[in-house]
Parts: sequence; C-alpha cells; structure tokens
Amino acid sequence: MQGINDFNLWEGWILQLFDAATGLLVFIFAILAIIICCLLCGNLPETNETSTKTRTSTRQRSPPEQRYPSRVVREPPFAPRPIPGVSHAVTKVTPSSPTGSKEVKALRGGEFVGNRMRFKVKVLNDTPYTITDVRVFLISYPSAALRLASDDDDEFFPKIEPAGFRSPTFDFLPTQDCVRGDIVAGVSYIDMTGKAHTLSTRPFVIRAVCDLLIPDQVTPEEFTARLRSHEHGEIVIKVEEWTPEEMFDKALRIVDESNFFEISSKSDMKEGIAFSTITGLAKGKYTGKSVGVQISITGPSKKKGATCIIRVSGEDQAMILPAIDDLKERLSAWLCPLCSSPLTLENVADLKAGKVIECPFCCVSIGR
Repeated sequence: MQGINDFNLWEGWILQLFDAATGLLVFIFAILAIIICCLLCGNLPETNETSTKTRTSTRQRSPPEQRYPSRVVREPPFAPRPIPGVSHAVTKVTPSSPTGSKEVKALRGGEFVGNRMRFKVKVLNDTPYTITDVRVFLISYPSAALRLASDDDDEFFPKIEPAGFRSPTFDFLPTQDCVRGDIVAGVSYIDMTGKAHTLSTRPFVIRAVCDLLIPDQVTPEEFTARLRSHEHGEIVIKVEEWTPEEMFDKALRIVDESNFFEISSKSDMKEGIAFSTITGLAKGKYTGKSVGVQISITGPSKKKGATCIIRVSGEDQAMILPAIDDLKERLSAWLCPLCSSPLTLENVADLKAGKVIECPFCCVSIGR
C-alpha cells in the first residue's frame, strides 16, 4: 500500500513538472510570436528601438579624415583601364586587297605635233593579275578651242597582262589661236575578282599660244606702228642659274622656237652691267591676229643672276596672258645648249651638283 502511494506521489510531481515546462514553452513561443509580428509590422517596442540606437551610437567611429589626417580618399576611376593585349585582340581586321599594295595606274601626257594637239593616256597594270574590259575615255577637254580629229572619244582593250600597259592617243585640232584648259581622261576595268573599277588621270593643263602662231615678217617701223594700237602685259622674272649673256643666247632661241619672227636683237654693256633686247612678231594661225614680244635682259656681266622682262602685245587681249605664261616657262626651263631640248629634272639636279650630264636628245655632254 505504501508503494502505491509513493508511485502516485512521483506521478504527481512529474505531471506538475510537465505542466510547468509546457507553460514555459508556451510563454516563450508567445514572446517570439510577438517579436516576429512587430518586426513584420515595423512597430518595434520603444525600448528595443532605443536600445538599438544606443548600441549603434556607441559603435560609431570617427571618420577616416579625423583618424588619418594625411590620408587622401580617392574615388575609383569611372572607366576601367583596358587589359594589355585585349584591345589589340578585338581590333577590327581589314581584309587585304586581292591585288596587294600594287595598283592600276593611269598616266597622261601631251604635246603639239604639227597642227595637232596629241593627248596620250598610259594604263599601267602594276598588279600581279590580269585586268579585263579596259576602256579609256575622255572626260573633259576645252571643246571651245579644240575638237577631236576623229569621232571616237574612247578606246577599248580586252585585257592587260601583269606589268603590261596600253597607250591610246587622242588627236585634237585647234580651232582658236589661244588654247587654255585641262584635258582629263578616265579608265574603267574589271579586276580578277570580277569587281569593276574606275579611275581618272590628273588634269593635263594646256596653255598654248606660241605653238599656234606663225612668224610675221615686218620692218622695225611697221612693228612699232602695230604695237601702238595693241593691248599689252608684262612680267619680270629673276634667273639665278645663268649670266645675262647666257640668257641672251637662250632668249634668241626661244623667240625663234616660239614661231616669232625676229625683228631686232641687240646687246650692250655699261659699267659692268649687260643690257640686251630682243623683239619679235607673229600672227595667229587661225585668226591672223598679231602678237608681238619684247624681251629685255639686264644683270652684272659674266655673273650668274639675270633679270628678264617679258612684254607681250596682242591684237586679241585673250592671247596676251597665255603667251606670257608660255614664254616664262620656256625661259625658266633648262635647255640643251646644242639642240635646245628641255632637260629632265634629274639632269637639272645633276648640273646643279656640278656633275656632267648627257643630253637625252642629242647626246652632247653638258657641264664641262
């Protein structure tokens, strides 16, 4: 009987302990539920908020500027620097041309031959491939002063081999005594990939008057009388490479080659200064209008450095300036002393350097 009572006593204590533990757990869960609800609703108790602020304020530190006065806080750069090598790796690569660095060239040239202006185009295939369907055509020319000698203004060639060329010519007939203007030609072709190309030549400048003149033989008195009623213009040029005596001989040849009839030529010297004068007269081949020229040369005798005055008088005012330009270029050019042919730029450079050259036309030695 005593054992039963003890068992009942222990059972009661266990039940009481279980009830107490259950109540404690319920209380804890209730507190946790309240805290969770407050967090979700944003309404924490005043005591918790105050304590949180207090803890936060106690953990605040002084700014870096106060703790480290000499330290400078730098902002990171806006754009990061490229990684070495990557920028080159992603660069766009331009595909190379199938013809390489070499190309097709269009060259041009021209001269007066008799009563014709001959214009030549040279198409040079400097590529390692054959080009086909090559057409050379005229783009522009002074049609008011020139007309084509034929009805064809283009030339066609089926192909041009590598390192090959074609040189078609176009003949023009002058219709005026003064020809001024530019001639431009074009070239079209198909390359080895089947792509069409078009290019043009550099303008060929024509300033021709003297080539379209014929000598007009008159007496000095008639020459003076004609020039009184003509318009005139003049230009002064300085030549450093020749003496006055050399320029006098050169001017005599140029007046003759420019189709002027030599009216008079005289030279004199006074106190070491040379004076020379040359006059000539011509007329237009087509209009018959008169053009007169007077070239005066002065300078220290036998010393390089002469002054030339070119004075042109014309019945047609449009012929004066082109004639002055033409004579100026001829007087400034380097000519062979034997055949009066123009020397190349390479010849001129060699002469200025004191070398002996050979005329490319008559093969005479120059410079000794």
